[in-house]
Amino acid sequence: MNQEIAKLIERQEAVSAEWRDKLKGIQQRQFTYTSPLGNVLHYTLQCNTERIRSTMAKTGAVAAPVKCRICADNRPSDQLFFVWKAEQSGNAFDILINPFPIFPAHLTVVSTVHRPQTIDARDMQEFAYYSRLAVFFNGADCGASIPAHMHYQAAPIECFNLIEDADGLDTKPITEKAGWLVGMERDVIFMETRENDDAQAELLSILDVLDRDTDRMINVVVYYNESSSSFHWFIFPRKKFRPECFFAEDEAQRRLVSPATAEMCGVIVTPDINTFENITCEEIHNIIYNS
Repeated sequence: MNQEIAKLIERQEAVSAEWRDKLKGIQQRQFTYTSPLGNVLHYTLQCNTERIRSTMAKTGAVAAPVKCRICADNRPSDQLFFVWKAEQSGNAFDILINPFPIFPAHLTVVSTVHRPQTIDARDMQEFAYYSRLAVFFNGADCGASIPAHMHYQAAPIECFNLIEDADGLDTKPITEKAGWLVGMERDVIFMETRENDDAQAELLSILDVLDRDTDRMINVVVYYNESSSSFHWFIFPRKKFRPECFFAEDEAQRRLVSPATAEMCGVIVTPDINTFENITCEEIHNIIYNS
């Protein structure tokens, strides 16, 4: 982890014990699913009541809310940050500790300019190298709880089950640098880029192959692979955001899982104890498979 980020975490914890303690007491369950091809997939289910706002957030909005809670003027007075600027794009970001974390060292990378959620893969690639964290993007219609204000997130690489599950799997090429991962039991594209590659151009070429003209229904995560000196990308073209069971009238059948990048990477977050206690491995897998 980058030293400037480590110092930010240390300072934030010193300012407010509440920030430090957010992940304490969160319950987790581990599931293992074996695909028909024999691949072993891992799911971590987390009951995180602090995430109710994100789970239940309305998607599709582009207009600014009355009061954007991640704009600098509206953040809590004890929320510390530092400014980071991407060299290729010139975009500037405030680096914050996420106030409602899923992961240890969970960052929110917030544009200093209030603008709609739109990906620039060059920024993600640069920040992945700078931070040595996995950097992820939620499309405006599939997980971004504040789609009116551009932001990424970042967390330790080892938190993402998919990265280990995908190791060694074959790909079916769709562009020179990318291909469908075979055996993941979900729609996921793997891409590998180098430091001098134009990651945004590569991503746009994938969207073109998929016949998609926006990034509103994709999830993306990237990290810097030290052993290969390259960037490993996982891109999820989404079919829909929430499963039918999310809207079930019968509470016993309702499953409050709202898949975003974390879920597509095998970390399933619910704010609901009923979902946490009763959901099965097959239900989790079907939600992700059909998303």
